[in-house]
Amino acid sequence: MRIVPAKNGWFWVLRGFALFRQSPVMWLFLVFTYWVAVAFLGQIRYLGLATSTVLLPAFSVSFMVMCAVLERGEMLRPALLFSGFRNELPTLIVLGVLYLLSIVAVLGIASLADAGVLLRWVLSGEPPPKEALLDGSLLRAMMIAPLAAVPILMAFWFAPVLAAWNRMGALQALFYSFFAVWRNWRAFFVYAALVLTAVFLGTGAAATTTGGEIQTLRFLSLILTLLALPTVFASFYASYRDIFPPDPVPADPPSNATGT
Repeated sequence: MRIVPAKNGWFWVLRGFALFRQSPVMWLFLVFTYWVAVAFLGQIRYLGLATSTVLLPAFSVSFMVMCAVLERGEMLRPALLFSGFRNELPTLIVLGVLYLLSIVAVLGIASLADAGVLLRWVLSGEPPPKEALLDGSLLRAMMIAPLAAVPILMAFWFAPVLAAWNRMGALQALFYSFFAVWRNWRAFFVYAALVLTAVFLGTGAAATTTGGEIQTLRFLSLILTLLALPTVFASFYASYRDIFPPDPVPADPPSNATGT
């Protein structure tokens, strides 16, 4: 683990985009497939959201493998979407369960401000009542939740890849991830500022659009989101390789093991 300068947060985004440009069509196909799978699971009330959350660490490793494959000069292929399920899957499932419990805990903390309105909205899709919008309780909960989630994100940022590639246990991976982010907070601050600025610009454009332009904007937002996600996913890998440079990266261990 090493400490990198603040400017590296910007370089992670640039590196993520460079990895996306190496195979944009396959990147979009894989991200879209993952997106559709998550949306499909989301149709199963409660269980679907829980399942997609528990599987998130394994899919996170899959996207890291894709980046490593591109870095080695090889081609992306559809099977890589499930490559994260081939290494240390039990530990990744444990991380997924802990992540799910952490999200519930964060929503529970936010419930102190809105009596559980945000929690029910996220978990069951129950729309917030007008009272929660008018009295500002929902807004307060939506401000509390991201703050409470920051240490959770820090702990889980590198945890899946540390578990899969460095064979760490779940708690050890969470520990190392948290302090890797903590010690590199300047670079992560720059990185978060860039990503959040892009999000705010997009939502700001949507908020100022009226009439018949709304459908067009929604379509454009969908396209831009689909284009941005590969860069964001690849930037996770860029941050990992920057902070943990000596670590070996088994780009596709199963195919290497079989000699293919």
